[in-house]
Amino acid sequence: MEERCVRNRLLTGWGLELKDVAQDLNPEEEIAVDIAIELCRLDPNGLSQRSMTPNDQPQVSEDLLAAATAFDPTDEPPGDDPSLDALWLACGGGDPRSCDDLFYSAPRHSPYEQFAFSCGGRKNMDCSLLLGIEHPEGALTSLSPPPGEDEDLDQWWILCAEGSSRACGELRLIAPNQSLYAQFGTSCGARGTTYCTLILEDDGEPPTLKTLTSDQTAPGQDELLDQLWRLCGNLDARACKDLSKFAPIDSLYVRFGVSCGGRAVAPCARLFADLNA
Repeated sequence: MEERCVRNRLLTGWGLELKDVAQDLNPEEEIAVDIAIELCRLDPNGLSQRSMTPNDQPQVSEDLLAAATAFDPTDEPPGDDPSLDALWLACGGGDPRSCDDLFYSAPRHSPYEQFAFSCGGRKNMDCSLLLGIEHPEGALTSLSPPPGEDEDLDQWWILCAEGSSRACGELRLIAPNQSLYAQFGTSCGARGTTYCTLILEDDGEPPTLKTLTSDQTAPGQDELLDQLWRLCGNLDARACKDLSKFAPIDSLYVRFGVSCGGRAVAPCARLFADLNA
């Protein structure tokens, strides 16, 4: 069933008719297959074009919200998948990145997903903020000077470094994806979390966020990305993450994914959980 879904999406979205989706793929085909697999996992019946729930009701399950009381950091992994088990152990040991990787890699509604969402049986909050991140020598700090490659981005960098959540969000939205500017904005000015309003005073929405809305029509430039767009707009955190990851750098797709479907620049799963609280 899943293989048929993947083949259909590759054919309709990319014009690819692959005999074997696991072998002899060029880089572009690998990206297409990754997106198609994720789309089929998120929306196996192709229902993404119509919302199944009201758009103002976050899709965060009660199992996720109750996970912090259901697990303990020392719990043994389920043993169903060696790679997920390894992430489980690292997350339970206090590695926030492993918790995030486990959450986005785990099957939906699984113990893996619940354990990761609770930062390893601790609390339902931003794991980087709760557990801290070890910064390697030479890494960015809030005192790091702007790169000097773009005058406008440098100004937003300075304001973000000074503690403006609005500036950090704007920097993340308008800076080239994966650039040093985007990294600085994503980390709230190298402060160890991606959820800026948890640690910085909320001084307003980033200007670019005002150009986006959750019910905004997808650009129509790529069928697969358009489907991720609609899922993200319907409060699907994984779709938002995949949209920001797979879409072309500096595209409207990336901005929509980064902004959790035009809502806020924040870790989307956490944002949606907070909306549901």
